[in-house]
Amino acid sequence: MRNVLFLLFACLLLASCGHHTAVRSVYYWQTTLKLGTKERAFLKQHGVSKVYCRYFDVVPGDDGTPQPNATLSFEGSFPKDVEVIPVVYIVNDCMAEPHEGLAEKIFNRILQMNQTNNLAQPKELQIDCDWTGSTRVAFFDFMKELEAMCHSHNMTLSATIRLHQLSQPVPPVDRGVLMMYNTGDVTKLSVKKPILDMKDVAPYLHALSGYKLPLSTAYPLFTWRVLFRGGRYVGIMHGDDDLPVLPGDSIVVRQPELADIFKAQKAVDKAQGEDNNEIILYDLSDKNINRFSYGDFQKIYRYR
Repeated sequence: MRNVLFLLFACLLLASCGHHTAVRSVYYWQTTLKLGTKERAFLKQHGVSKVYCRYFDVVPGDDGTPQPNATLSFEGSFPKDVEVIPVVYIVNDCMAEPHEGLAEKIFNRILQMNQTNNLAQPKELQIDCDWTGSTRVAFFDFMKELEAMCHSHNMTLSATIRLHQLSQPVPPVDRGVLMMYNTGDVTKLSVKKPILDMKDVAPYLHALSGYKLPLSTAYPLFTWRVLFRGGRYVGIMHGDDDLPVLPGDSIVVRQPELADIFKAQKAVDKAQGEDNNEIILYDLSDKNINRFSYGDFQKIYRYR
């Protein structure tokens, strides 16, 4: 009898381990918050519990002073059971020198946007900036100020972490999101997988295993239509009328395949598996979520 009970307990334990689910999240990177039927269905069907929502960009003004741009217009809302994390994208040029009061302006603007749209105070704020060695000091000082403001309001501060930043000092934040995309040079016609190619990722993975910051990982769903003229890069076409297309021009499609995402996840598992405890997809839109099947997304979200 004791052996039977032991075997039953072991089976139940294995069953529970086999149905472990990572935290499922998405980015929402639009200028208007207005979810369609398919987007709402995606959130519900896949049990998405967090949305990292771009609130606005910060860009250099005519005088070089940072200013907000492309602010999100709230024409709808996310489901009430989904945590919304405001994200602010800061152009790296804004960090070429310190700007007094910038952290406070950004923090207050986010709180004001939530109040205006009858949203509760967020639990977390995220900053997205492709800072480099030359802008690191100014960026880190800015983040220290912002971190103090977040903590005074019982909020967490996170930052996106690009692959090249893994070899740099860790920013003063509570946690990070590793951006497993935009790994290659989109301006070169010869680069077939500029969004995600493990050949480009591999040199950075040794730094991931020893990175001293809790990380989640974001994987790409998006597609680029890239215009080349005479073999030279012209630009990314977000719409059919974005750029003039001349006779002889070529438009190439660049997009990650399911196998690319799985390879990236496997590499992250090997380097630092806990970074896949939360999986974030970039980004939520009808076009992107139509790329793969329900079962494919279940596999990406690591339901096992």
